[in-house]
Amino acid sequence: MNDGGHDIPNQAARLPLQIRRMGLTRSSIPVRLTDPLGGSGTVDLSCDVDTFVDLAAERRGIHVSRIGDLLARLAGETYSSLSHYARRVHDELRVVQESETASVAVRGVLTYLEQVRGVKNKASLEHLELAAEAVTRNGVATFSQSVGFSHITACPCVQETYRNSFGPDHEALNRVLSETRMPLLTHSQRCRTTITIAGAERPIPLEPLVACLDQVVVRSQNTLPREFELLNVHRSHVKAQFLEDVIRELTYSVYRLIARDHPNATIRIQSSSMESIHDFDLEGEIEFKVAELDRIFADT
Repeated sequence: MNDGGHDIPNQAARLPLQIRRMGLTRSSIPVRLTDPLGGSGTVDLSCDVDTFVDLAAERRGIHVSRIGDLLARLAGETYSSLSHYARRVHDELRVVQESETASVAVRGVLTYLEQVRGVKNKASLEHLELAAEAVTRNGVATFSQSVGFSHITACPCVQETYRNSFGPDHEALNRVLSETRMPLLTHSQRCRTTITIAGAERPIPLEPLVACLDQVVVRSQNTLPREFELLNVHRSHVKAQFLEDVIRELTYSVYRLIARDHPNATIRIQSSSMESIHDFDLEGEIEFKVAELDRIFADT
């Protein structure tokens, strides 16, 4: 068909106009990974996969069936990370579509079992949202990876107002609170945050990245013995945070993790706070290149 000019996608377009983005999104694509959290086995993710290319003005269409074929073929392999899988799809997409450009984005949920050991030992079913992107445009390839998670914050404003409401006992109360590390009454918010790292020389392992964010926030957990519920509430109230505090402190923590090995990377953090006492949510976003943060934190 190709030799005879009968392959319809390769025929000349009726109107020779370039299409900047042409492709499709497939859902429920199986992706098998080496356990991202350091276990000895593998994990299976059900992913949404975006596959797009530019379409030259002289070409009538893309080869849709070839995309389905490559996703089916790649489903049988095991990948070191979601970024590894996104790069493989990206590279093969350029080949099968005979295109200099390609844009591939992959999104999936990593579900895992976490043991919580206390007075009572329990198992908690947890999840992290993982994503990876690979793009080639104008001869330049860019790659990024993301992790999304839930966490809680406690409002510092109510605590400070409460602290200043005790009149003559104010100073004595502050001394007791300082000695006992007992946090004052306030309200909590559940937050959703996504950390994206773009331009790293290689994928950032998930396990140290999660450990890095755990230094800053109190992640939500689904099944907890009561003493751990108390501990998490206490941790969030002892270190009360605005959403602004969260995204700034996460930026610094991720920067310290990756700066040495990935000087050309960019860190972007998007976060939302589901307000418990207001009828609206807060949203925030921050983005810095590692080189910019090098200058900002040069003297710290």
